[in-house]
Amino acid sequence: MKSLNDSLRDEFNDILQREEYKKIIDEKNLDLNILKKAFDTLLKYKSDADMIDKSKTEFENFLINYFKSQKNDN
Repeated sequence: MKSLNDSLRDEFNDILQREEYKKIIDEKNLDLNILKKAFDTLLKYKSDADMIDKSKTEFENFLINYFKSQKNDN
């Protein structure tokens, strides 16, 4: 039996495979692995109402740090 997190990951992966999102991902040259890891940070604390803000902050920080490192590499 799948966990809720597994079901949410599957749904997220399905969304990433939709043509409109695949186009954006290709145009922006986004890394799918990074998007999936960032999504996992949201799932990390989703079951604890007191930690939802922390989850959102970690998600944002994960993406911001990734984009900063990409900019510095170029």
